[in-house]
Parts: sequence; structure tokens; C-alpha cells
Amino acid sequence: MDDSFLFENLSQGAKRMAHRAMDDHGGRNYGEFALHAGVAVELLAKAVLVSKNPIYIAEIRNPDMPLYFGGDLQMDIKKVRTIGAKDAIARLRRLGVLQADADLDTLIEIRNGAAHASHSGDEARGMISPLARTIETLLNALGKDLDTFWGRWTDAVRAAVNVRQGEVHRDIRIRIAQALHAFDDRFERLPRELKERARSIEPHVVTAAFDYLVDINGKSFPSSIMTPGGPCPSCTAQTTLLFRMVDRNADHTQYAPDGITCHVCGLSLNGFDEMAALRDILGPSNEAYEQLRTDALSAFFGSDSDTI
Repeated sequence: MDDSFLFENLSQGAKRMAHRAMDDHGGRNYGEFALHAGVAVELLAKAVLVSKNPIYIAEIRNPDMPLYFGGDLQMDIKKVRTIGAKDAIARLRRLGVLQADADLDTLIEIRNGAAHASHSGDEARGMISPLARTIETLLNALGKDLDTFWGRWTDAVRAAVNVRQGEVHRDIRIRIAQALHAFDDRFERLPRELKERARSIEPHVVTAAFDYLVDINGKSFPSSIMTPGGPCPSCTAQTTLLFRMVDRNADHTQYAPDGITCHVCGLSLNGFDEMAALRDILGPSNEAYEQLRTDALSAFFGSDSDTI
């Protein structure tokens, strides 16, 4: 049997494809993500089957395949055929290694569409959790370390399978990691001082109002405000913050953060829900951000401005 089908080759191939999938997802290339994620699951599933018995990955419709994988028949490698992802998953379910998982089945279907029918891949955006969950189960079956397999993506995939956190929290943790890794990759072969300089350059943003004005007791207030922000939760460069009016009456006007953008690593969060989740994720380190956003609005409206 050719060495390319041995266990280590399959598991290392799965690792490469899984990392490429995470890079693709961070770059919003969701079709490529689905393709590489599906291949990663397929290869690692085959690695688990091979660890039990190499014959388990043989394509049974060809009578020569069990003989080849059993080591009793020599064949031209170009004629060797193995099972696909669906069959590999089905066999592992029969063996009790994997359980029924509709999300995993959807990921494989999307992968097949991306690979064979030019599927757009937009549906794949939310498929990191089933990928991470399945990889973890297969690694456990192999007795392999999760950190060794995922490397720099370990924290992100742990967040992806953390059922105690809401979907928005999981998504933001993953996007923070993706932005940081994209930033690191961009400067990987360049002098360190260039990377630090990129972090230190402030965005060309001045505190400004836009959209439309709201009249309150004869005074005009902007519906939204853009202002320089605090350090990026991903790369630490200075960000741009967006505030929107959330309440208004005769006594006070309230604004809440509605978005944050980093011009260096490309991290972008939008909406009150994502910003509220970010504040929870930052925890104690959020104090500096809170003070900065308060100072920004105070500078725009005066010290008696009201924010939430």
C-alpha cells in the first residue's frame, strides 16, 4: 500500500486543510472555507478509520480496493480509490465514534456544492462550530492533542465549541483571532519595526457627526457620531468607534456604541449586540475603553453629556 494513505499522512493533511479553512473564513472566502473544512473532516475521519483498520477506507464497489488496503495486492496509485467524506462519517457513526449531527451533514453538503457546483459558500459562514466540534471528537478518538493540531487557532476553536457562550460571543472571539492572524501573516517576512509602526499609526479620523440631525427642544443632535477609539482588541492599533442615538427626551440624550473598526488588522464589529458582547469579552480590560468612549462623547457634547 502506498505511503500516502498511511495514518500520519492523513492526519497531517487534515491539519493543513483545517488551518487553511480558518484562514479562508477570516478572509470571508466562505466557499473556500467550506471546501477546505470538508476536506479536513474527511482526511481526519479516514485517519481514525485507518488507525482501526486500513481496510475501513476502501471503496467497496471496487473488489480490488479491500485487497489493496489489506496489503495483499499491488496497484498503480492512480487507480486507488477510497471512500468519500459522507461514507467515512457514516462508518464512524456505525462504530460509535461520531454521533448524528445535522450541522456536520450540512457542512459536507456545502463542501460538495463548493467543490462540484460552484456553490457561493455564503451558508458556510456559521459552520466553524460543527467543524471544530467534529475535529475535537476525532482527535479524542485518536488520542491526539487539540492544541498541537490547531496551534494558533486553539483559542478560537475552543470558543467555537463553548456552548455556555452565546452565538454572538463565539463569533466575535473567532473574528478577533482571525484578524490578529491575518495581521501577523501580512508582516511575517518583514522587519519587526514595520509591524510595530503599523500598530502605532493613528487612523485619519476626527470626531464627527453624520447621518441626520434630531431636534430636541430647539437643539440639534446628530443621530450618530464617529470618533477615534481605543486599542483594537485584536492587534492593539487605534480603532474608530461609531455611536448611535438610542434615547432622547427633554432631560438627556443617550448614545451607545454601535460599531468598531480597525484600519490595521481589518477587525470590524457592527451593531449593539456585537458591541455589548465585545464589552463582556474584554472584561476588566474594558475599563480603558469605557473611559475613552466617555471622553470622546464629552469632547463632542461637553462634560454633561449622557452615554450608555
